[in-house]
Amino acid sequence: MNPSELLGGIVLSIVSGILSYLAATSKANKDLTQLREQNKLDIEKLMNQHKMDLEAVAQKHQMDIEKMELEHKHKIELSQKEMEGKLGSDLMSQLVTGMMKTPEVQRELLKGMRTKK
Repeated sequence: MNPSELLGGIVLSIVSGILSYLAATSKANKDLTQLREQNKLDIEKLMNQHKMDLEAVAQKHQMDIEKMELEHKHKIELSQKEMEGKLGSDLMSQLVTGMMKTPEVQRELLKGMRTKK
């Protein structure tokens, strides 16, 4: 082999190596850019999902608060109705007891009992 063929083979190998290196670098850069874009989209998707999850949790929390408030209001109303009923029955009991202690009512009761016999 003569020196010019040897030099041509070496130059051709060097050029081929440089072109292979440039092609590999270019492909790696494209892959890296594509990977960055995909990661960016994935992160945005996760952030949106997280935001929707937070909104759902906040909405559920608000509904739970409203439910608890309604239950509390209902319990208060029931307590008030029970108290009003108890006060009403106590008042009637005291009124009847007071009336039974008066001499006029006692006389009328005795008179009614005598006439039924």
